Amino acid sequence: MEQSSYTVFVYGTLKRNQPNHHYLSTAEFITEAACCQKFPLVIASKYNIPFAIEKPGIGYRIKGELFSVDDATLAKLDELENHPTLYERQVHSFEAADGKIIEAWIYLLREYKPEMLELEFYESYSSEGSHGKRYVSRYIRDTEIKPSNI
Repeated sequence: MEQSSYTVFVYGTLKRNQPNHHYLSTAEFITEAACCQKFPLVIASKYNIPFAIEKPGIGYRIKGELFSVDDATLAKLDELENHPTLYERQVHSFEAADGKIIEAWIYLLREYKPEMLELEFYESYSSEGSHGKRYVSRYIRDTEIKPSNI
């Protein structure tokens, strides 16, 4: 049976050299890229999770990475991102490093508290960034992340 292939844009802990990149161990790195639209990228919750909020037109053209993934990896990502309960996977346009426009999936936070839009917006995320907000891995968290407790 032939495997399907999907292009996914990652901007947070799934990027190379980030805490959750192991979920993409079988994925193929395509290129660095940036969203064609601006979105607010914030670090929120007591676990310092990066969230791209579905509020186009504000924030930055988020920088991240494009990967080619198979059905099994896409299913793992959906589970990790709690799609569609927490994040919603949507197709958007991204500008690759060579200037080419590529359509890909991105996980966006649809339900959020209005005060999240008052947080600092980031163009790029690193768990070791100058923001000083260390990411807390899900296996040591004391609760599940839901829109109501971000």
